[in-house]
Amino acid sequence: MKPLKFKIICDDYRVLQIPNSNGHKAKLGTMFVKVEALPEALKEWTSVNPRNPKFSKKEKLSGQVARSIVKTLEEEPEKFALKNLGIYLLVDTAESKRISGDRHEIDITLSDIDSHGIVNGGHTFQAIRQVVEQNTYEGSAFVRLHLYQNIPEEQIVDLAEGLNKNLQVDQASLKNLINKFEPIKKAMLGLKGENEIAYSDGEPGSVDILDVLHILSVFDLKQYPGKDKNPNDIFGSKQKILSRYCSDIDNIDTSSFKILLPKMHEILILSDEIQKECAKITSYYKIKNTEESNRVGSVDHKREAVFSDGVIGGLIPQGWLYPMLSAFRANVCTESWKKGEFNWLIEPSILLPEVIKEMVEIITTAHKEQKSKPGEVGRKPTAYQLCYFTIFMHLVMSGHIGK
Repeated sequence: MKPLKFKIICDDYRVLQIPNSNGHKAKLGTMFVKVEALPEALKEWTSVNPRNPKFSKKEKLSGQVARSIVKTLEEEPEKFALKNLGIYLLVDTAESKRISGDRHEIDITLSDIDSHGIVNGGHTFQAIRQVVEQNTYEGSAFVRLHLYQNIPEEQIVDLAEGLNKNLQVDQASLKNLINKFEPIKKAMLGLKGENEIAYSDGEPGSVDILDVLHILSVFDLKQYPGKDKNPNDIFGSKQKILSRYCSDIDNIDTSSFKILLPKMHEILILSDEIQKECAKITSYYKIKNTEESNRVGSVDHKREAVFSDGVIGGLIPQGWLYPMLSAFRANVCTESWKKGEFNWLIEPSILLPEVIKEMVEIITTAHKEQKSKPGEVGRKPTAYQLCYFTIFMHLVMSGHIGK
């Protein structure tokens, strides 16, 4: 294979000598670069990485870690530099020079495919290529690029294994919890979508178990009993959601999730139905600054519903979905909950058409106020409070609360 040569321009570039390199003058350079500046040709330079990303039948990245990276790039690109560890490259040379504006121009060369390339961060790189090629990336994301030079060939395997341990720990932590998920598997047995839930990284399901736990968690009346406390505090906090579930599910007498599980499939269907109705109203709403696929109802965003029937006609960010979904806890009978049962005041299929337009207006207004950043909509309490109030007042006016 021909050597790969490319240039990177960045604001700052640091080089550190690697200790104990036994005369090899090994060094590590590091910088932050715009994700779109990474050349597509790096796809071919992955032989040095023992962990190659897995893809679904639709040629999209599979696995919880990879999907999480894609989601950040699409919904919160401005936070990518903080949330991602970066891409590690073994290179032949990296020559830096100062250019105008006190910036750096780095000339990078990879010459031997068996010794150079992406040694860690392959999932990150493929996620970047996926959102760029599918026009679901709107810009402003930076990724940290680490450049290893003069690493002895006999140490490349050790380097790759060491860097990739972080992902292995994440996988192991979920696999060790597999028994904790048995109640969820039993609740989903024989129901539509049961095989679409991925319980550990690498499983083929299209829905991560942590997303399922998030959806259930917004109905936890023990944590969120009314309008004054809302589940914006768990948005983007998967570890908090997982820890809360693990400690809760073992409580025989006070477990919220044991109350929720009999209605689990109904709640998941409700999540799908909210997305369907929202997509109908906001089909032409621009959610991205890209030239293509920038609207909710763009062709690329339409997909089969996972738990309900039919098609979801657009991309509804989680930052939009969760405030609307969590508002339906106002429709849960509190007296039944106190007795350990989950009952609706009105069937969600009847209530949803009556409140969806007002909730969508709340969400899209919040989206504009948050400068078109759906992640911020999901992180702030305002949209949750207003959506909850919408459903609560509808139930009051219809006589279902305060009888």
